Formats: sequence, structure tokens, C-alpha cells
Amino acid sequence: MTHLISHIIKRNGQKVKFDESKITQAMYKAFLATQEAGDRQKSYEEAKRLTPIAVKLFKKTVNGDSPTVETMQDVVEQVLMAGGYYKTAKAYILYRAERQEEREVKTVIGVVDDLDLSINQLKVIKSRYLNHDEDGNTTETPKQMFERVVKAVALNEKNPKKWEKEFLQILTSFEFVPAGGYLRTAGTSRQMIAKFFVLPIEDSMEGIFDSVKWMALVHQKGGGTGFNFSSLRPRGDLVSTSGGFSSGPISFMKVFDAATRQVMQGGFKRGANMGILNVDHPDIFDFINCKSEEDEIANFNISVGITDEFMQAVVNNSQFNLLNPRTKEIVQTVSARNLFNQIVTLAWRTGDPGVIFLDAINKANPLLEAVGPLMATNPCGEQPLHPFDVCNLGSLNLAKFVKNLPNVEATTSSKLINWKRLEEVVRLSVRFLDNGVDISSYPIKQIEKMAKKNRRIGLGVMGWADMLYQLKIAYDSDEAFSLAQKVMHFIYTIAHNESEKLAEEKGVFENWEQSSFAKQGIKQRNLALTTIAPTGTISMVANCSSGIEPIFALSYVKNVVDDKGLVYVNPYFEQALDEEIKDENQKQEILEQVAKQGSCQQIEELSDQMKQIFKTAHDIVWEAHVRMQASFQQWTDNAVSKTINFAHDASIDEIEKAYILAWKLGCKGITIYRDGSKPVQILQTFNSEKKPVVKKEPVIQSKIKIKTLKQRMQEEKGEQLKIEENLVVKNDHTCPECGGVLQISEGCSTCLECGFSKCSI
Repeated sequence: MTHLISHIIKRNGQKVKFDESKITQAMYKAFLATQEAGDRQKSYEEAKRLTPIAVKLFKKTVNGDSPTVETMQDVVEQVLMAGGYYKTAKAYILYRAERQEEREVKTVIGVVDDLDLSINQLKVIKSRYLNHDEDGNTTETPKQMFERVVKAVALNEKNPKKWEKEFLQILTSFEFVPAGGYLRTAGTSRQMIAKFFVLPIEDSMEGIFDSVKWMALVHQKGGGTGFNFSSLRPRGDLVSTSGGFSSGPISFMKVFDAATRQVMQGGFKRGANMGILNVDHPDIFDFINCKSEEDEIANFNISVGITDEFMQAVVNNSQFNLLNPRTKEIVQTVSARNLFNQIVTLAWRTGDPGVIFLDAINKANPLLEAVGPLMATNPCGEQPLHPFDVCNLGSLNLAKFVKNLPNVEATTSSKLINWKRLEEVVRLSVRFLDNGVDISSYPIKQIEKMAKKNRRIGLGVMGWADMLYQLKIAYDSDEAFSLAQKVMHFIYTIAHNESEKLAEEKGVFENWEQSSFAKQGIKQRNLALTTIAPTGTISMVANCSSGIEPIFALSYVKNVVDDKGLVYVNPYFEQALDEEIKDENQKQEILEQVAKQGSCQQIEELSDQMKQIFKTAHDIVWEAHVRMQASFQQWTDNAVSKTINFAHDASIDEIEKAYILAWKLGCKGITIYRDGSKPVQILQTFNSEKKPVVKKEPVIQSKIKIKTLKQRMQEEKGEQLKIEENLVVKNDHTCPECGGVLQISEGCSTCLECGFSKCSI
């Protein structure tokens, strides 16, 4: 007698509904790996044909006993071998062995895996986001973490159960992952969801130290802060209240830096800051060089606020005025090109400063007339904000929106994108993030007030490189740039439409009447909706490529637990390799070469097409990086976080061209990384017999003693700034928490082992 099977028991003892389609998928994937049944279509058809045979044998084998996953997999092996597919059966057996090894490692990690996660997903989620008791033991599973989050977010709805279910589906499928603040604190007593803020600085002692106080309160709660120091009078300017002279914005940046150093964030990490100075400030040369000494202003990223006027002066090789922010008077006129050259040279040497383009930012500022220009950003630079403003962030996993049906024949790549599902998830994500504005706690009242007045959210993307791999489109191709615009335009359009619907349902944002939306007659729930933020850690949670970056290596070793190294191979590359190389020994040799090099560009056995598609970050020329950023920026309300990669031997001239191209294409900022240039410390080295070699540039010499502004300008006119030729850059690409490898991308660095990120959101 054949017994009906309605449920099956997983290895962890969980009883789940029996699903025949999972047997089909298992055999289909095995056939794809070996190509033994033919192409994708034939592989799928053969898997479908064998499925009822396997089910019948499974029912007979169980014969009243408890049906288990282990027994089902034994049956699949038997069916494959009985069908003459010995190669596929072997591949399936090896796959089961690998899965067994994974289960053993997961046991060591010590968290119940109730979402069928990869080892690295499980490890990152445990170390960064799961709740712990006082003894450090985890008190929830990954699924329970997501349930905690969606329950807290859905409470803001009239029908919380309905939305809780829909939110949970997009989170547990990893189609959308909110920022780390949600995962870490939603549904807890802390519940501070948004993590990065911009604070104002007034040109008075009281105003400056008010900002220091606010910053300390934000950092105490685990947040990061951004500042524009351009309102502070320059070094040597008159201070009427004391009769003395100002020490300038750089000296006060050091005060903020020292305060940051003292405020520990619950033992989790130190604060992060962004310091910006506008290019027309008289102390701009001091600012550009302010991080050139070891441990100077170490808790700040720095960026120069650049205007179209300045860039036009650079292009025309004309003069540029530096203005006293207190009096608005011209203090000095300098060569725009020489100033620009200094910015570029320091970025080439050390990675700092970055650049933000203020006019591009404010062209998309709906509150420009009412509240004023956007002058500062969060620490990673992708989120311009008004004083006290904040933004709730989350990202769509584009890798999940590629149709992967073997019987689908597509004439163009875009037809393989599941636009219908993407629209559904965008709408749910906008509602989710909008709810975050209301449920979040805030470190100070001014921030809470501004957050609820603007309701700014930032829906971004990750998994872009993975989407391109699946569509077989080269990252640096015109087709990729065009698709980037199409995808982001679609997300932008749906997000804004959903915000309009939410405005009808829940009301417009408080500052709506003062905004450009009101003048256009467009009712919006949110001031802004799209941001492409760093996703270093949450992309590891979603098991996809980070942001809009190409991947940095096709294969590398991860130390997962107990220093046990597991070789990670990009799954899309591995699948393409299976299709192109049939000889198993040759395939293994290629994988070994890729593991050593990280790239496949020097492997002769691979086709040109495969090499073109599977380029890594350092295989791609800088122009393509800039064009990709610009393609996404076109339909992003806020800004885009991306690293423009350069080889170690890249010239200063190339960096200069990248900055100019980014400006011309409408980017809102640019962050470059020349391989091997990011320092922990910069040391001047020379032996006793030789003096250090210096290069002279006709720019302003920084001084130590404070003199009047007039004396400074008179004495510094025509002097030379010494740029050390033989600076030794000591690199440290190791994680401060676990010692793992830090990957530089998205304008930030992320640990590949534990998920630590300096831009963790």
C-alpha cells in the first residue's frame, strides 16, 4: 500500500509541507552543473520527467515511517543512477557532502538556521544583529529577528497583521533588506532606526559647543554625524568679543574629533563623522591637508564642497576668489587649477579628501527656497541633509528580480527582469521605510522634529553586479549603463507614485506646502525617496554583491569559524564555468588560478565573452566606474555611494579627469580609491645622509602660529606648499574587530569575515 505524504521532516526536526517542486529544482540544478541532460530546457524537462518517479519511490521507501529530507535525497540519487545519469548523481552526492560540511560549521556558529542561510549570512547576522542576553548568548533565530522587525514596523498601520505578513515575506526572501538600525534595534527598547544625521555649526563659541554636545548625544546612541564647517570664520580673523583672533575651522574640527574619541558607543564602535569645507573658504588649503599627519582628525571623513563656479574656473584655467564667511569679502584670489590640483594630489596619495558637488545636490532640493541649500552629508557622503535632518535607509536586492525559468526564451536582457515583482517590492519597501520615521526614537528633539517634518527616506539597490552576471551583460558596456538608467528610473517612478498614494492615505509631509512639490501640485508623503547607500554589511546578509559596485574578486578564502578557511567562488561565475568547461580537472585548475588572482582575465582557456562579463572592480577602467555612478544618479533623489577604483600606478592626471567627468555627468560627489593608497598613518622617511625630497606647488603655506587674516594673506601670497615626495603609506586592510580582510567599495570599507563596516547603516 502506498501512503500519501503531506509533510516531510527536516534535519532540525521541523515538520514542513511536502513540495514536489523542490525535488524538480534539486535535479534541475544537478543537471545544469553537469550538462548531462543537455541544455537548460532539456535539463528542466528531464527533471520534470523524473520527479514523479522519485516521488513514487519515496512513498514506497517510507512505507508509513516518518518521511525525512535525508531519505528523499537518497531516493533522488537512486533515480538519477537508474536513469543512467551517473555524472549527475556524483555531482549530487558531492553537493550533499558539501551541505553536510556546512551544517557542521553552522553547529559551531551556534545559531539555529531557520531560513536556510549560507554560512557567512548566518555568521554576519549573529555577530551584528541578533539579540543577546547578558551573557552574550543569542536569544533569537534569524527568522525571529525579521519577525521582531516587521512586527515593530507594522504597528504603525491600521491593519498591522496584514502588513506584518507582507513585510516579512520581502525580508525573509531577501528581496529587500532595511538598514542595520532596523535589524539591530526595531522591536527593542532602543529602537533608534536611523543612524546618521547632519548637525548645524554656528560661528560662535556657544554655537560650536552646542554642536559638540549634540554630536556626543548622537554618538552615545550609536549614530554618526555630518558637518559643514564653512560658516566658521577663517584662521586669524577678528573675534570682537575677546579682541583676539580666530584659530579657524580646522582647530575646531580637532575638538569634535577629540570628543568623538571619548564617546564610546556602548562598546560597539566609535562615532563616524563627515567634515566638509566649501572650496571658497580661506582655510581650504589647511583643510585639504588636515589628515596628512598620523592620527590627525582620525574620526572624520573629509570632503571639499565644490561649486559649478569653481569647476568652470578649473576648466578655463582662471582665477577663483576665497571669501571670508563672516564678511562675505574677498580675502584672496588664487589659481583654481592649482587649488584643484592640490585636492586631486592628496586624494591620489591618501584617498582624502573626497568631493561633493553642491550645485548638483541643490538642483534636486525641494526645500531650497524655504529651508535653504543642502550643505552637508552623512559620514559616507551619499545622503545630503539639512541641519538636524535624517534619512531611513533600505535596499532592494536586484539579484532577486531576474526571471530564472528554463522555459523562458528572451530576445533582450530587459525581458528577463521581473518588473511586476520589482514594482510590488518597491511599493512595500516605501511603506516600510515611511513607517520607520514614526516608530524610531531619536537622540535629540530637534532631529525628531525635522525627521517628521520631512519624512525623508532612502530606498536604494544592491546586487547590481549579480543581476548583470545573470543577464550576461558586461559591467563596463553601454548596455549596462542603459539598463542601469532603466532600472533606476523604474524604481524612482514607482517609489514616487507610492509616496503619492501614501499621501492620500496618511497625509503629506509637514514641510510639503513650502516645497517645490506643492508648486507643482504633487502631493507626496516623503520629501525624498531614493538613495544608493553603502550596503557592505546588509549585502552580506542578503548574500549578494554590494550596492552598484562590481565584485572585487571572483574567488577568495573566508575564515568562517575557528580560523577554518572556506574558498568562496562567485556562484554565477561557477555556473558559467560549468557551462563553458566540461573537463572537471581543467575546471578545478581554473578555479585554483582564479582563487589566487581574484580575476579571470589572464586565464587563456576562457572565452573572451566570459572574460568580458566576469570583470572585477580592478579589471574595469575608471571611466566605466564614473559612467555607472552617473547612470544611477540620474534617477536618485539623494546621492550615490560608489568607489571609483584606480590601479596603484594610476597617474594624478587620471584622477583629475575622473573628477571633471563626474562633475560633467551630474554626479553629486566622487570618492576615489587608488589601490594601496588608503593609509592608517603617513610617515615621512629619510636617512641621515639625505634630506627628504619635496615638490613645490604655487599654493598657500600652512602656518602654526595664529596671525591676523590680513597678515596671513600678505605673507602667504606666492609662497609654496611643500608636498612630500617620499611619503610611505602604511596600509592596514584588516578589520579592527576580527582581523579579517577589509574590502574598499561604495566609498567605505567592510569586513568580509564579520560584516564590520565603518559606514554600517
